[in-house]
Amino acid sequence: MKNYFKEKRRGILTGAAVLAAINLYLGVLCAHSVNFGDLLYLDGILLAAGLFYFALDYRKWKQISRILDDEIHKNREEASRLLGSRVTEVLCRMEKENAEDISALQEEREGLTDYITRWAHEVKLPLSALGLMNERNPDSELQEEMQGCLERIQQLLNTMMMSSKLKNMENDVRYERVYLEEAVNEALKNQSYFLIREHFQIEKKIEGAVVYSDRRWLVYMLDQLIGNAVKYGTNQPALNFEARCISADEVVLTVKDNGIGIAEGEIPYIFDRGYIGSNLRNGDYRSTGMGLYFVKETAGHLGIRLQVYSRPGEGTRFTLRFSNNTAFFNMNIDAEREAEE
Repeated sequence: MKNYFKEKRRGILTGAAVLAAINLYLGVLCAHSVNFGDLLYLDGILLAAGLFYFALDYRKWKQISRILDDEIHKNREEASRLLGSRVTEVLCRMEKENAEDISALQEEREGLTDYITRWAHEVKLPLSALGLMNERNPDSELQEEMQGCLERIQQLLNTMMMSSKLKNMENDVRYERVYLEEAVNEALKNQSYFLIREHFQIEKKIEGAVVYSDRRWLVYMLDQLIGNAVKYGTNQPALNFEARCISADEVVLTVKDNGIGIAEGEIPYIFDRGYIGSNLRNGDYRSTGMGLYFVKETAGHLGIRLQVYSRPGEGTRFTLRFSNNTAFFNMNIDAEREAEE
């Protein structure tokens, strides 16, 4: 009703003005010749006619408004349906395209990983041949330098092979019962050439310590930590390995060196990809800044909590905290122990 009066306001005001003009003319200007009762009767007839007209007009207006509202509602529903259908179609097409792109990227990455693995294996053969040839080198000084380069290349190849699998290592992890002493000894053997050359003193207190992890990836992490100790060594370098059983569900392995240490302000960034500390920016060693990044990524995948403590001139201590995840991985430890016995 309010909207009707708002739309018909001009007509209503015009009718009221006409009625007022008639009353003014007959009631004031012609008052001496017009009966007042007749004037009221005329006003009543005009008001009744006006109300009847407006009643019919309001009914017609209401019907038209209802029809228009129905059309608008129908058009809105149709537009919403078409828009929803269009949006759904666009989203489905985008999802399909994204899935195809992701699949193509995964295939490309897997192909690159396979290529790197095959290439690394192919390179190992001529590398081994160079090692045998170098053993017959009569120049001992040159032989020593070449052996160092060959060992370094071998380590870089191993690092490249492992890092190529790092982003997809969930398909390359086998959890098992690992003796920390065996893992540490394997990592020390991998780094034996540089440890012997630099006259490292090794101390171990890890007898009998057992964790549940992936042996190969754990050795890879220790390789990187030992390699860092070699890079940052001092005149009398030393490495200390100590394992402690905190509880039935937690074992802590500490790897400590007496190297040059890390500045306090750099510790939060040493695990960042490509970060090179100020100790190696003087050109003494060509560092990639990737070793500790790989260690952190590997630890995250294996559920190992990694911490580092260091002070300049006092060495660096890395702490690896292992949790007992046998229940999570549904590992039958009792059966494994019986098989070992």
